[in-house]
Amino acid sequence: MTESATTNTPAPIDTGEMLGVIDAAIDECAEWLQTWHRAIVCDLDPDVAVVSEYARFISRFGSWLDLHREQGLLNQAAFRYLERLHEDMYGFGRFLALQASRDNPIPVAEYDAFVAKVDAFNAQARRLREAFRKAVSELDPLTGLYNRQIMMSVLSSERERAIRTKAPCCLVLADIDYFKAVNDTHGHGAGDYVLRTVASRFLANLRSYDDIFRYGGEEFLICLPNANEGTAIEVTDRLRVSLAENPVLLPDETPLDLGASFGLCLVSEETPLKETIQQADRALYQSKNDGRNRLTLWTAELDHDE
Repeated sequence: MTESATTNTPAPIDTGEMLGVIDAAIDECAEWLQTWHRAIVCDLDPDVAVVSEYARFISRFGSWLDLHREQGLLNQAAFRYLERLHEDMYGFGRFLALQASRDNPIPVAEYDAFVAKVDAFNAQARRLREAFRKAVSELDPLTGLYNRQIMMSVLSSERERAIRTKAPCCLVLADIDYFKAVNDTHGHGAGDYVLRTVASRFLANLRSYDDIFRYGGEEFLICLPNANEGTAIEVTDRLRVSLAENPVLLPDETPLDLGASFGLCLVSEETPLKETIQQADRALYQSKNDGRNRLTLWTAELDHDE
């Protein structure tokens, strides 16, 4: 199969954009609450942003949610909950403001309930903000994969687990073949598109508990827990075939035949993690030398050939 050049599906929201939206929502909530209190305390006619039945859609965050509600992350339970809190806060705030504008004092219990709704919205927004701040620091902004900043920590944990449980674990280095030619011929925008596509295909063909990292440039590092050499070869070949047998269709409908080369190494207690990565890299180099679009398993002989 090839990617369609045109689609009616909106582009996914990235973590950086989401972090900015949540930050803005927290600030907007504080501004809105100040507007609400000003009307009540000073006995003014409440602002339309408070008493309109569409008040939450007048808000920047509410209108943004409504526009993007079917996209990616916003379908998750944590965001659905934030949206419900936002709706509840605006709805109850409107009800109380209208009561006050009709000279009906707001009971203490109802005011406390309103403040609790505001606090609940802010608390959930801050939880999501912290989660996205963490994600921004750990994810490659182009591909959405884990970056090298978090990679060594994850790999160290998987290596320790493998040693402790006596379970096999393999590392794989992958490199897109002739990637420079893509940039030179079609431009860096096409190169970025290819990187995102390759990352997506690799993710789709890995097991749910495998980890994949943007190692640098057009290279990816993959950790395969609970995989001996035979299983690792099987998984890695799925990745290779996902590129070799399915051309990438660029946005301008240009088909690209792509391949990738792979180097595989088994994690061992005797070999430090950095050296294991170097061994996978030497196996990858051998794949390149042997004609590309192939997998090479590291053996000690590869070191002797240097």
